Amino acid sequence: MGMPFGRMIAIVGTLAGILTIIGCVRSSAAGDAIAGAELFGACVPCHGASGEGSTALGAPSIAGLPAWYVSAQLERFQTGVRGQHADDAEGLRMQAMSRQLRSETETRAVARHVESLPRATSAPAIGGGDAAAGQRAYLLCASCHGVTGSGFEAGNVPPLAGMDDWYVATQIRKFKNGMRGTMPDDAFGPVMRAVAASLSAEDIEEVAAYVHALSR
Repeated sequence: MGMPFGRMIAIVGTLAGILTIIGCVRSSAAGDAIAGAELFGACVPCHGASGEGSTALGAPSIAGLPAWYVSAQLERFQTGVRGQHADDAEGLRMQAMSRQLRSETETRAVARHVESLPRATSAPAIGGGDAAAGQRAYLLCASCHGVTGSGFEAGNVPPLAGMDDWYVATQIRKFKNGMRGTMPDDAFGPVMRAVAASLSAEDIEEVAAYVHALSR
């Protein structure tokens, strides 16, 4: 016996609904990708079209960084948890740029675009950094950032492996001199400030060289 006509209509209607949902999801995903790429245009003057960064502008390489990390940092700039200090020129610039993103949706779209960019390894910029010596000093960092420098998403601890050595050294110095980690809502700032305070100028360059040498 054939299938009742009414039931056939119901099944066809259900399948049509499912196909419509799938089409909407695909369309939404494509739209997010386009929006992320377009919104990233505001980042290009400093970070470059490929996210390669610029040492001269104090803009680190960001290509391939995890979307959760990029989103978290943009939100920290937007809320003033990061980039608030009057002497933090790069931070103040990022704070202004981050606020061009008008919603959480736009922030996440940019973050996903950054994550999609092919990773590239930059050349070492710190001539005096001893990566082997830096491995010993990095033990202070490993408990949070991981032995391989991969970070910890659940704890919102950023990855360090492969980051520009000059950028890592600069950020440690900012924590050490109070340009970062002093805002009331910065839960991790005091921890980073304590670690940075224990590192000498030589230690900072060596840790930066070691982190840069770690594979992403």
